Amino acid sequence: MKRHKFTKWNKEKISIYASAALVVCVCVVSGIYANSQSPSKKQIIDIESGQDEGSAENIIGEETESVGGIADSGQAEETLPVTNNGQSNIPTDAQLAQNKAKAEATDEALSADLTGDAEVAETEIVEMDEEALSVPTMTDNKSDEAAVLHFNGEDGLSWPVIGNVIMNYSMDERIYFATLNQYNYYPAVAISAEEGAPVAAAAIGRVTKTGINEEIGQYVIMDLGDGYEATYGQLTELTVEQGDKVSKGQIIGYVAAPTKYYSVEGTNLYFKLEQNGTSVNPVGYFK
Repeated sequence: MKRHKFTKWNKEKISIYASAALVVCVCVVSGIYANSQSPSKKQIIDIESGQDEGSAENIIGEETESVGGIADSGQAEETLPVTNNGQSNIPTDAQLAQNKAKAEATDEALSADLTGDAEVAETEIVEMDEEALSVPTMTDNKSDEAAVLHFNGEDGLSWPVIGNVIMNYSMDERIYFATLNQYNYYPAVAISAEEGAPVAAAAIGRVTKTGINEEIGQYVIMDLGDGYEATYGQLTELTVEQGDKVSKGQIIGYVAAPTKYYSVEGTNLYFKLEQNGTSVNPVGYFK
């Protein structure tokens, strides 16, 4: 039998071959172990599909709750849009919140516009109502207090009733009062008239006072302007009141039954004219 001699070169070759074989074995073993631990391609696809379906179900569930449960998650999955790469086009929570905020802002803007239109319409209606209420009526005879009255002595006074003067103005000397059976000064005139006869305003004026006096009964005092003032006494059924602007010839009341101070003289109208607080003879102004 022939013996082989192991030279130094042969030993080195054997060591190299042994090391290479060991490396190959380690690589093979590592590859087998990695393949056994990593999922297959089919498993990866199944896992990804499961994750997408789970996410879709969660988002669809949230959307279903937000609309009051109109659609279930199964129906939503059938109608979900899909991109070209097979991934679902489902919006994220942040996108959904942003879309909801935009919708709420739009609703608020629309509501504000409608409210503004309603307020404008209401304002226009109120303004129309105020204009309608401000239209003057023919029955409103209240005067404008800023209006200035003027009494023209040349135009004079019209007779307030048709009748004769039964008691003359007399402030220079006393005259006889039949009812009182005495002589007194008299600052007015007494014009005889039938009871119930209408009494007309002798001039344009404004009623400053109405009342009742024991001597002259119910009366009306009227400002004529320029310091002139007229008093009508022994009236009934007044047709004017304080503050009224009265035209010349306008009926202001009717002749009443005489007071006890004129029971003998009979039914008459008491008429007094004053200028700056001093009585004057009205007969000189009657036209």
